[in-house]
Amino acid sequence: MPDGENPAENSGQNGYTMGEGVRDGLPIGLGYLSVSFSFGILAASKGLSALQAALISITNITSAGQVAGLGIMVASGGIIAMIISQIVINLRYSLMSIALSQKADKTMTPLLRMLLAYGITDEIFGVAVSKKYEFGARYFFGLTILPVIGWVSGTVIGAALGQVFPDFLTNALAIGIYGMFVSIVVPKAKHNKVILSAALLSCILSSILFYVPVLSEHITQGFAIIIAAITAAIVCVFAGKKLEGKAGTVFAIAAGCVLAAVMAILAPSYVMPEAESVAADTAGCSLDNRVFIPLLIVMAVTTYLVRMIPFTLFRKKLENVHVKAFFEYIPYTVLSAMTFPAILYSTGSFITALLGFAVAMILGLFERSLIIVAVGACLASLAAGVVMMYI
Repeated sequence: MPDGENPAENSGQNGYTMGEGVRDGLPIGLGYLSVSFSFGILAASKGLSALQAALISITNITSAGQVAGLGIMVASGGIIAMIISQIVINLRYSLMSIALSQKADKTMTPLLRMLLAYGITDEIFGVAVSKKYEFGARYFFGLTILPVIGWVSGTVIGAALGQVFPDFLTNALAIGIYGMFVSIVVPKAKHNKVILSAALLSCILSSILFYVPVLSEHITQGFAIIIAAITAAIVCVFAGKKLEGKAGTVFAIAAGCVLAAVMAILAPSYVMPEAESVAADTAGCSLDNRVFIPLLIVMAVTTYLVRMIPFTLFRKKLENVHVKAFFEYIPYTVLSAMTFPAILYSTGSFITALLGFAVAMILGLFERSLIIVAVGACLASLAAGVVMMYI
């Protein structure tokens, strides 16, 4: 086919077909089925029923946002905290929506854009934006079908099994969602000093907000993630050029030493607050719907609007260098703040969690796939837990 010729012009169809979209979405759906299993396990361990976990997944379809929202729900956090956390954590979807809006053809009417924005995720964006020609509404709809089914199905299966699995198995599997975050951040940080610096700074700030009593007592988990992620991203936006050189290497080494000290000194002796301990022990008991439903609605609406507004209204690319840099760094600072130090307590045992974290880091450095990293972290934690049972 001659270069520059759109296949749609010869086929009489509006862009790629829905069948092509379904085909392209198959590997995403299979991946989501595996990864969302860990979210279901985590939700069950925090006291949510399988139905409640499924409602979160089907109305949001965002791993990082769901984990943050789950934490706010369990802590009976406020609506403002939920709104701000979802806006910050899902900011990357706004940038993706802007980029996708420029690849959509004329069949993407404003109404269809409003409806289809629901399905914009990292992986769906990656596939759609890489298409050689403009795509239409049928293709994008087909592309989202299997990922949505896979994400919700995996959540339900994980939540249901999380209520019947023995505690040591459920706890080991709960680390999988954090392993997924590691698999996203580490390979990118490995090749980009600025993102590495941003991720490490976010981890340090998150640790300060987590371990310093006067701060942890007055700042909720959701706001702690917001503060750490935004601060780290802004610092690196303005210090980006310096961090690209030797200064970035020095900062990364220093930050790494700080985090190593945290794991060696503060983490092992940390005692989980009573409220969180109770939440971790309530598997099989559903969260009070008077708390759950309002926060679910706020969470879902906020996440949707972050995707929908840019996809529907914006067509031009972002030109401001600082704004573009902020959007580039924020996904990694958010995931870093959500992962550390929370991952160290995700299994209920510091030793099993640390081993799972170590395996996730190693696999991430070797740039293994999202599923391999998540499964590797779970298996390492599970093996350590089994060994500890017989010591």
